[in-house]
Amino acid sequence: MADTTNKVAPEGGAEIPKQKGPFLGVVWFTLTFIIFGVVSAVDDFNVLNVMIGFRSCIALAGYLIMQVGLWQAENKWDEEGSAAWLAAAGQDAGAAPETLEMTTFGEVTIPDDQLKASFPIPWGFLIGWWVWGISYLFPLDGTYDVDPSPFGVVALIICLFISFVASVPMSDAVMYRKDKKKKMLSLMFLLGWISLGIMSSLDVVYQLHGYKTTIDSDSDTDLYAFFQIFGYSDSNSDSLTVDYTLGTAGVWVLCMLGPVTIILSQKILFGARKMGTAWEGSGVPNFHPIVYNMGGPLFVWGWFLFLLGVASIPNLIDLDSYDDKIKHSFFSSMPMNNNTIGAAIEYDNPLTGNNGPYYIPLFCNWRTMLAFLGGCAMVPVVGFLDFSHDEDGPWCGENMETPKAVFKKWWLGTDGTYFGLFLESPWPFVMAWSLFGFSSFFKLDNDIGVGWQEAAILVNCILQGVDAGILIQQNLYAGNMAGKQRFSLPFVLLFVLLAINIGSHWEWRAIAFSLPGAILIILGQKTVFGARKRGDYTMVHQAANPYNTVYVYTWGEVFFMMGWILICWGMSFP
Repeated sequence: MADTTNKVAPEGGAEIPKQKGPFLGVVWFTLTFIIFGVVSAVDDFNVLNVMIGFRSCIALAGYLIMQVGLWQAENKWDEEGSAAWLAAAGQDAGAAPETLEMTTFGEVTIPDDQLKASFPIPWGFLIGWWVWGISYLFPLDGTYDVDPSPFGVVALIICLFISFVASVPMSDAVMYRKDKKKKMLSLMFLLGWISLGIMSSLDVVYQLHGYKTTIDSDSDTDLYAFFQIFGYSDSNSDSLTVDYTLGTAGVWVLCMLGPVTIILSQKILFGARKMGTAWEGSGVPNFHPIVYNMGGPLFVWGWFLFLLGVASIPNLIDLDSYDDKIKHSFFSSMPMNNNTIGAAIEYDNPLTGNNGPYYIPLFCNWRTMLAFLGGCAMVPVVGFLDFSHDEDGPWCGENMETPKAVFKKWWLGTDGTYFGLFLESPWPFVMAWSLFGFSSFFKLDNDIGVGWQEAAILVNCILQGVDAGILIQQNLYAGNMAGKQRFSLPFVLLFVLLAINIGSHWEWRAIAFSLPGAILIILGQKTVFGARKRGDYTMVHQAANPYNTVYVYTWGEVFFMMGWILICWGMSFP
């Protein structure tokens, strides 16, 4: 048992040295928008057609399996590993994190059987990698012919390599704090990821440039018209030679931004978690876990970018013609050849019938960019507010009234210790919501068109920002659970109304994105409030959440990021 000396008062009001909040993840998150925005502006494509078929569905399944498997394994190690350490130290895992952080411990050793029991074999992580790797065997056009490119075969091998390096050997290095082994494996992991990004890019580019075909305007009328709309033909000719001659910078950027983002997410998570960097460096759990870190959202964002890179076809189209002439084709067939991309015959696809694979467009225009900037900005912006509150940042509206007055200084949040007074105020949140609503004013061709529906979306979004950023947040600071619940109901109703309004776009097809997105966002907020340091528990008990119920690997931030990606994609549809 450890010899410990408690240095804090029993109320848990310990004076913890305060440092500025983490900005690295936010900076990189912002850079991904800038980099892709610049590339899409200078390269010759303005839409990514995400092909729905064997390749994309298998890749998506692989990611989801990996996400679930990794989060379960890492959460188990965090919770059971830290609990075993505290039990060996004779400490209460139910103490406040600040109390444990200010405690001096002697030498503590976790019994080996408990150590091994805390660190499971990450089968979900392994299987997810294998499934993702299998997706490279299938062509980009969504068909089921197993005829991989040489680069696709190499990508599959790299997936198997990464899954091995980052699973059992890495687990052993982390569990037993083998520093040299961990560094060697981390380098192999990094090189594997970069190699996978390069091979994925080469695989897609190889397939994009791997076909040429001629379509006769008389015998293949529908296909001829289709490719005319997509800008592949000379209107004066009777036949059309389909040859992918567009730039592929978008493919390279997506396939490289994804891996780099995922790697960074792991570094951030390891610094924020209970049994990560702190454990490896000192053999002591981290008693200052950070729930509101950008690691989880960046992990989701990175895989989203990577999936776009490996499963979409960049195209340059006439957006006016696209909107008017093939609006009906959304979620319907795109003419493709059975073996190569873009050829001119129909084929039997068991997923989509006889007309080729389905596709979903992600337009690279102002509407999409502003929707994603405003919507996804909500993730770090909420993090600024709630990180500061979790770290017990002083509330600017603090007062001695009983019960506390809620709206003394409603225009401010916490005192700016971690991110500055402005970023910890409600205004970035209201601005992000407003930008998200304003994006609906833009049409596909970047012209502005405002009708009653666009105005209603903007008003809805502004009300969302005020309700959540001011009314709910101020009640949270004041510890007023009744007030928080009173304003939470309108928040949910406004979100459902917004999802329906956005979902009506493109003949109601956008509802497939907006409604699940809204549900995931609400579920994410509900989940993270139970996992954070000062959330629902603090509202009820007026104290910090016990250490053993603070979860860094919470599903809340994962759902939150997934939800915003979906609803932003829905908003991008005209």
